[in-house]
Amino acid sequence: MIDSFLYALGLIGASEHLSFRTTIPIWVIVLFTLSVAGLVVLFYRRMPVATSTPMKSLLTSLKILPLLLVVFCLMEPVIVSSEVSPRRGFLLMLFDDSGSMGIQDATQGLSRVEAVKRRFGDDGLLEELAAQFRLRSYRFADRTERVPGIGELDASGTATDMAGALAQAAGEFRDLPVAAVVLVTDGADNTGTGTDKLANAAAYLASQDTPVHAVGVGRERIDRDVEILKVAASDRVTEGTITDLVVTLRSSGYSGRSVDLNIREGGRVVETVPVRLGGDGDIQRVQVFLSPESPGILEYSAEVAPQNAETIAENNAQAFLLDNRSKTGRVLYVEGYPRREFKFIRRALEEDPRIDLVSIVRISPDGRIYRQGIRDPKQELTAGYPRTREELFAYDAVVFGDIEADWFTPEQLRLTEAFVSDRGGGFLMIGGLSAFREGGYAGTPIEDVLPVRLTGEDWAMGIVDHAFLLEPDAEGIDHPLLRFGSTREENNTIWSELPELIGYNRIGGAKPGAAVLAIDPKADALEGSNVILAVQRYGRGRSMAFTGFSTWRWQMHLPSEDQSHERFWRQMVRWTALYAPGRVSVATDRTNYGGHEPVVIESRLFDPEFEPVDGAEVWADVTGPAGRTEAVRLERTLGRSGMYRGEFRPSLGGMHKVEVSVRSGDGELLRDQTGFTVAPSATEFTNAGLRREELERLAASTGGTYLPLTDAGQLPELIQPVEDTATSIRERDLRDAPFLFAAILLFLSAEWFLRRQKGLS
Repeated sequence: MIDSFLYALGLIGASEHLSFRTTIPIWVIVLFTLSVAGLVVLFYRRMPVATSTPMKSLLTSLKILPLLLVVFCLMEPVIVSSEVSPRRGFLLMLFDDSGSMGIQDATQGLSRVEAVKRRFGDDGLLEELAAQFRLRSYRFADRTERVPGIGELDASGTATDMAGALAQAAGEFRDLPVAAVVLVTDGADNTGTGTDKLANAAAYLASQDTPVHAVGVGRERIDRDVEILKVAASDRVTEGTITDLVVTLRSSGYSGRSVDLNIREGGRVVETVPVRLGGDGDIQRVQVFLSPESPGILEYSAEVAPQNAETIAENNAQAFLLDNRSKTGRVLYVEGYPRREFKFIRRALEEDPRIDLVSIVRISPDGRIYRQGIRDPKQELTAGYPRTREELFAYDAVVFGDIEADWFTPEQLRLTEAFVSDRGGGFLMIGGLSAFREGGYAGTPIEDVLPVRLTGEDWAMGIVDHAFLLEPDAEGIDHPLLRFGSTREENNTIWSELPELIGYNRIGGAKPGAAVLAIDPKADALEGSNVILAVQRYGRGRSMAFTGFSTWRWQMHLPSEDQSHERFWRQMVRWTALYAPGRVSVATDRTNYGGHEPVVIESRLFDPEFEPVDGAEVWADVTGPAGRTEAVRLERTLGRSGMYRGEFRPSLGGMHKVEVSVRSGDGELLRDQTGFTVAPSATEFTNAGLRREELERLAASTGGTYLPLTDAGQLPELIQPVEDTATSIRERDLRDAPFLFAAILLFLSAEWFLRRQKGLS
């Protein structure tokens, strides 16, 4: 109503209205106005001089009106006007600034990022787009940020999160008029977020009718490159043994060229393997045998020297770790009688510093036993084979020799199965007249643990008594268990020259998932299984079956200085015992990290019965390459009993060691160690060619277009403008209006003049 009155007086326009900016509560203003007005009325009613009622009313009004105008001014009145005007829509420019954009495969020998700067900057393409749209520029790599222009691009990012860039830009301009998104990239999304995140971002943009125009940078195929894709190594190496690595590499442009694949420890080359490179794009797997000389967690790298005119040198090396820590495995070996096989096996293991051997041998028909290697004669194994979890789980591996299942109670056999599946221990059964099926183990929990079946036709089972040469099969010849030589050829030669064995237990074949490592090559397949050595994972642990029982013949028929028998059994028992987890363990989510990437540290804690322990205070000590140690608190992981988790952010590159130590309830100090490396990631330079097809699919899914960088000049014509309006709000403060001051002065002057005329003071 006030707006209509002011409009009728010509004080405001049709698109304007009156508003007040005061923060004083309205009830305070009303109360103040009424109080002052009441005083004015009271004053004029009590005037001593006779005055007519109309005159009193007039004087009262002339006094109250300026008061109302003053109150009006105190309420900070403003005239608000709005104006609607058209404006241009937004154009979001997303520039890839990851490391792969530094590859020099663009035209005229430029790097990809230099070619982008020239096309969009020097050639004036950005200026042309800015004349049509309101540009907002971003650069993205492992993270996305706004930049004032393309001059900020330097190809320094360690990864490419294309999905994250699209999602962030779309989120920041939600509900705003966006004409299009221009994505300038080589197309590699390598942050591991998967295709779902990228598809979700594209689907959202499509739902907003916002097309993505992808501009591809670089060549689809790198013409000249040697690239190390992966190094596969064992999680743990047992000291004094030979381990194998499988190095996967890919090359282009150097078909038939011979190069050296070097394995370095620190700055020293410890192994060199010549490799003849394959055809363009061929993937080759190179096996390397390595015997670490130093104990501990060791840092290595696999490298191929950069070749002449090679486009990318950053992907010619890859770091990896080997865990060669000195560990002693406590092994419980049970035999039914002191046979020759037991005598020679025990002698071989007693001389191994990494094996702490404890043995139980039955020495009489009435069940008397002879204990060897025990620590406390008054307490350890006094009743024979362990009957409790705490007693049995103190060992890392259990070996059953030539002893029948009936010597154990059913509960002891179930306990042994739990030792492997729950505790993560190792189990080995050695052949004999009372082993495997002949020992009555079929249908017991031990059959579940074994990697071989104990059931089958009677004619295909039993004891085989002929002589045979133990022969590693195709998988076994390269397995650490059976590796005697530093090369496959040397290994084959050593095995072929070993004396024959006599006799083994014929079983029902290997179980699905088990690995057969050695066989009897003379066996007739129609007569039954020829498996001599098989292994498998079982629960948290591992198990092995060796059906032979005459390896003592190697000692009797080989020169005294020959160590084949000793090496065979040490490697067998080490494989069984040294990989068993302790009561505390620590691991990181991976072993190689780029700079400033968070390192996730996880630790598990168990009691003596290997039940998870919750509620402990667990800390990890992280020691960096400079020798400085930082403590990281590990918090309990909800939903995972006995698991503790923490995060560490490295500030230096190089090798880091992580150690967790916990004091148990009985005062024992439990500890475990692992390691990781921090180095510039080669992810950006792996499979670094332009992903044209992926960019085409992305653009098409949003209604956009794919363009190579050379055709980016078509963007101003391709991008359709969007209609948008802007409403501008203006305020005019009425307290500065002259008519208000004039009205107040007029009313006060009139009131004063009338009072003087009537002789009123």
